Amino acid sequence: MKKIWIVLLVMGSLTFVIPLGMGIYYAIVGFSGLCFCGMRYGFSAFFDSILLYSYLCWPSYIVGIILIILSILKIKRK
Repeated sequence: MKKIWIVLLVMGSLTFVIPLGMGIYYAIVGFSGLCFCGMRYGFSAFFDSILLYSYLCWPSYIVGIILIILSILKIKRK
């Protein structure tokens, strides 16, 4: 039963790791966002991609926080 809560903890953590991975990827490759005015690189692309992901997929952060809190409580209880 403890393995299930560990899996849920990892899944909850992934909701915060995925945007960071996308930001690093777009910082290297380039990011244009919703604009066709040119590519951005570096910290600007990193910040813009995380901001766009957070704006569009903000419910994933709430689900991730709930999964993390529940799994930590259940793991510590046992």
